[in-house]
Amino acid sequence: MAKKTLTKAKRSRSTAKKTTPAVRYLRYEVTNSASPGTETSHFIDLARDISAINRRFYRQGRDYHVKRVTVVSRNTIAYGNIDIAVTGTRDQQDAGRISFSTLPDSWMVRSAWKRGFEAWNMMNAKATAMSPSIKPKYHDFKIRGFGAYAPTPTYLVPKDNGGGALAYGEWSYSILVSPDGTTSSDQMKMHMLGDHVGGPGVRDSIGLLKSYAETRATVDENDPNLVINEDDPILNLFDDGTTHDEIVSNLESTGEDPPYDVTTYTGETNNMSRPLVVQDTTLGADGKATVGGFNAICGLVEIECNSPIANDVYSVLVELAPGKYRGVKAEVI
Repeated sequence: MAKKTLTKAKRSRSTAKKTTPAVRYLRYEVTNSASPGTETSHFIDLARDISAINRRFYRQGRDYHVKRVTVVSRNTIAYGNIDIAVTGTRDQQDAGRISFSTLPDSWMVRSAWKRGFEAWNMMNAKATAMSPSIKPKYHDFKIRGFGAYAPTPTYLVPKDNGGGALAYGEWSYSILVSPDGTTSSDQMKMHMLGDHVGGPGVRDSIGLLKSYAETRATVDENDPNLVINEDDPILNLFDDGTTHDEIVSNLESTGEDPPYDVTTYTGETNNMSRPLVVQDTTLGADGKATVGGFNAICGLVEIECNSPIANDVYSVLVELAPGKYRGVKAEVI
């Protein structure tokens, strides 16, 4: 009897790896300020939330991809729909605004994260060298916040269509323990941008990017570092009038400095120490807006918004991109 063979199409379907099912939609309720037009900040930890909603552990140390975000106001807020009696003296043409910001996706941020991760791993490895079995199952490196301006933010909680909040288990942010500057242990949380919070011995949170910058060699401010004698006879061998001297002078004084601040990394104090805006929009006449995708290092997102209506509530629906990491797209940092 002839052996039955699969067609190419059937073989392809049978051997294709199935996508892991995962809840990729997270809806948050963002309450605007009681003072119309005043901007407020709100924070999201995507890794924490998809871990809880999927009953599956997702590591924070990944680059999470957001496919799109939809924002809907509880009230219609564009022109012709604002009650001046409610909004006071604000212009009827004002509309609500919302932006989404993330950690900069730069080699500096990624390197600072890896250095913090390695230090944390070394600390734990040293403490458990004689008893490695005590390492917990959900052992994971997690930074607490974005920057020194908000090193320990309160994160939003996803809600269902009835306003029911997501329930959590344990989601502990990592701590470094050091005797530096004190006779006892100094327990320090970690954030990415800006300055450290607290001094030696009493540090509350370490700025990972600042720590990385403070311990790394950098380029010379002048490259090459020239001391030129413009009257040198060989240098002036082909000098016609003063043209040659002017060319040499230009080469000496321009192009020797790098196009970035030598002493301060981008993301440190006084050099863009807040997250970068990756999507920005206003709400339309129907009180709705949609923004495109972006990636979020560590799954951390900051929302900044304002509304011409006091205490206006925005429903923010975040859709994560599908992918190979347990159903979502999130590459290792």
